[in-house]
Amino acid sequence: MEIDLRKARQTVRELAERLEELDGVEPDAAPTRAGQRERSEVSRSLQYMAHLGNRVSVEIMDVFCAYREWDKPGRRHESTEA
Repeated sequence: MEIDLRKARQTVRELAERLEELDGVEPDAAPTRAGQRERSEVSRSLQYMAHLGNRVSVEIMDVFCAYREWDKPGRRHESTEA
């Protein structure tokens, strides 16, 4: 069995890029439309980054479950003979 974590690595890269973009940002606190728009964008970005974190967790668990299925007694030899 080949462990394939490409999807998870891509998700981690996207998350890291977004984290770098938002790190240190100081949202506009002014009660203006522009300020509200910026705060909304920050809020959506934070929610999306949380989603990416969840997604990478699921992608890794998918690989783990496939590995566990492969690692059951008697299965490893079957898959290498085919």
